[in-house]
Amino acid sequence: MAYSGRSSLSKAQVLEIIRDRILYLDLKPGTAILDTDLAFKLDVSRTPVREALLFLKEEKLIDIYPQSGTFVSLLDISLIREISFIRHVLECEILLGLIDKKAKLTSGIDRCIYLQELAVKDGNLKEYVKNDHLFHEELFDIAGHRRTWELIESQYVHTTRFHMLDFYNSKTVFATSLNEHKEIIQCIKSGDKNELKKLLDIHHDCALRTADSLKEKYPNFFI
Repeated sequence: MAYSGRSSLSKAQVLEIIRDRILYLDLKPGTAILDTDLAFKLDVSRTPVREALLFLKEEKLIDIYPQSGTFVSLLDISLIREISFIRHVLECEILLGLIDKKAKLTSGIDRCIYLQELAVKDGNLKEYVKNDHLFHEELFDIAGHRRTWELIESQYVHTTRFHMLDFYNSKTVFATSLNEHKEIIQCIKSGDKNELKKLLDIHHDCALRTADSLKEKYPNFFI
């Protein structure tokens, strides 16, 4: 069936939809992608789809091989570890700074926790991860470092797929993450720097403790 022209999706929306399908594992690592197929499903022309795929190639979420095809990029554990380490160093300093400043947490934090609780209750991994990101973004914003978060987020997309796979593989990880968020907030409120440092070491998991078991279970998803 040809493109009907019924869709009113903008180029930005097409990009967001395809990126989300990659990040939240609707399109799994290694999956072959046809621009004609995506265009049909989104009811748009091939042009915005092709432009989106080229942009996602720059983000290293898509691999394009001439004469072979277009594929969702595989998970690169070494890259994810580096990104996690950078995020850990920055976020530790920023959250410890919130204690020094005796900063008041906003209602946005409570809302993120509430939405995460609903996501855990409903078993909705996608909504949990989205609100996980919003939770950390809100903390950076409270500390006056929104631009720092935006810099991290541009690379943090690579960790999103790993976390989705980790949560999907074990629901205990899902619930544990929420409890750690609550404990982080309590440490900031009580001014307990030592406990906060310990929590962030665990929460950020720079070593990616489950990487080996996930690679063994899903070998085709990894480089």
